[in-house]
Amino acid sequence: MNRVGIDTGGTFTDAIMSDGQGGFVVCKRPTTAQHPSSAVMETAQTLSPPANGPLEMVHGTTHATNALLTGKLGRVVFLTNQGFGDLLAIGRQHRPVLYDLKPNPQRPVQPASRVVEVQARMDASGKIIQALTQKELARVKSAVKEKKPQAIAVCLLHSFRNPKQEKQLELTLRGLGVPVTLSSTLVPEYREFERATTTWADAGLQSVVGPALHALERQLQGNWGKKTSLRIMRSDGGTADVEAAAAQPVHLALSGPVGGLSAARSLADARGDADILTLDMGGTSTDVAFLGAGELSLQPMELAGLTLLARGLPVHTVGTGGGSLASLDHAGEWVVGPDSAGAIPGPVCYGKGGQQVTVTDAHLVLGHLHPHAFLGGDFPLDVSGANQTMEKMAKKTSASTLQTAASVLEVASAGMERALRKVSLADGHDPRKLVLYAFGGAGGLHAVSMAERLGMKSVIIPPHPGAFSALGLLSAPARRTLQQSVLRPLPTVAERRNLFSPLVAQAKKELQAEGVAARSIRVQRMVELRSQGQAGEFALAEGPHLLRRFHAEHQRRFGYVRKEAEVLLVSVRVQADGPALDPWVRRRPRRHVASSFDRGALWSQGKLHKAKWVQRESMKPGAQVAGPALIAEYSGTTVILPGWTATLDAWGCLSIQ
Repeated sequence: MNRVGIDTGGTFTDAIMSDGQGGFVVCKRPTTAQHPSSAVMETAQTLSPPANGPLEMVHGTTHATNALLTGKLGRVVFLTNQGFGDLLAIGRQHRPVLYDLKPNPQRPVQPASRVVEVQARMDASGKIIQALTQKELARVKSAVKEKKPQAIAVCLLHSFRNPKQEKQLELTLRGLGVPVTLSSTLVPEYREFERATTTWADAGLQSVVGPALHALERQLQGNWGKKTSLRIMRSDGGTADVEAAAAQPVHLALSGPVGGLSAARSLADARGDADILTLDMGGTSTDVAFLGAGELSLQPMELAGLTLLARGLPVHTVGTGGGSLASLDHAGEWVVGPDSAGAIPGPVCYGKGGQQVTVTDAHLVLGHLHPHAFLGGDFPLDVSGANQTMEKMAKKTSASTLQTAASVLEVASAGMERALRKVSLADGHDPRKLVLYAFGGAGGLHAVSMAERLGMKSVIIPPHPGAFSALGLLSAPARRTLQQSVLRPLPTVAERRNLFSPLVAQAKKELQAEGVAARSIRVQRMVELRSQGQAGEFALAEGPHLLRRFHAEHQRRFGYVRKEAEVLLVSVRVQADGPALDPWVRRRPRRHVASSFDRGALWSQGKLHKAKWVQRESMKPGAQVAGPALIAEYSGTTVILPGWTATLDAWGCLSIQ
């Protein structure tokens, strides 16, 4: 069975599959925003025509992400305790802009008219102090039915301690024929507002994500046969089948971006790199992350201004991509993004009707893109159109066309630099000691420049950078991540083992239901610890010397240790993985200088430099390219600035030093 990874981005849909000889074949097509499945089907048919037999597709979907960002969710009725009907509307006191005189905090768009308060209560230990009566259950069912929901979200106080009352409500409401999401099942954790928003988001996605995934699966099986399967990337870096993905769609909130992080961590492990920074620049946005050595860390997700307790890989996103629109504000200063030209009409140089300067146009004007090597030459770029549009903008600033294009890139780069500093320096990681892994269609255009800004000495451009997230999908394992709040002084090893047991059993059961053999499931156990009186936790692997490792991490993060304070076990987490594909093949490099296919000029440090163009596909392991130079390939272009040298290493990466 052919296995294909397909990642739907804002501008391009990327697909990749093994060529059967240790390499990969890649296909990129403009994303069809109104009907995303059209581009998915087109790329799949290009790589693996139906005549080749059944298909296994691993898909990074944007359905959940877009629905949450736009607020286009299903009609949800929200159930909570009596007196807590305004829970979603009040939220937290956090103010993103501290001195804003007219704050407009983002909250779930849940009308008060679709909130039902339930006369039931339990205390913080899970002891029931007001029982649910049959009369109250009947009243609640009638009230919910009147509101004609597409899904129901249930979030009662302290239900993570005792799910009994939520399960009573589920049993009663099941007869209404719509999905019921319980907070005690979805996210059995403390912090009631975040648990409520997560439950509400999952319920709102039920009528949006599930039908779309099932429709895509039917479409695939109609073309490739009933044996064809569809797996969906989850925010935790693993995959699930369509049934499991549709059952809890909130876990797909970061389905697309995490593929690249998963691939970057596995590649870094193969190459022997410890802590790394990642820069994934696509057409509409840039995702950055810090990835520590070893296993991938998980944390609550931030999306559309909401904190979701469903765990995901640590992605920080800024609205700067290749298609980001550039304009002058009222003060005559450049603004780049977050608005994007998207796939249609796209940048001016795409020749599809774009009228406004984008980051991609600026790169073309400055010589960073080859007009006849974009997407392997299948997508020629309109140099004249980009220059003319940039020239019009230049007249408004009294600068030259090249200086104007450079200003656009400077503003775009400043936003990405702030993002990289946020995930490194702000969390106590010195970027000068890290390696930058850059990918995405535009990642290689900015990678060396970002490294210079941060004082970094090493940049890695992986194989097929413009489809690297799709490669992460291709190699991702089936995975389940389950978490349970504990909130008690650190128990003994034996007691912790008992806390893990039901989570391990549940995770294995779910994976085995998807066909994963029990003997091939690998389980990791994590704990979240904090000192008494603190509000933040440290996630650590369960194992020996736990307290010592906690204090060492506290020292690294905050610069001091509180050994006199009691250490609390906040929660336990289990990650169960099925087998994963290892895509990295090491080849013996032979040092030589790569030959060029063209000559050009690139802008750097305020002037143009003569530069040679090299085709990456023609390079063999050991080939070197000294800057200034530009390396073109099907899925992206890499800029090598003066003073830097790129070498194609044993894993097929451009290692730039």
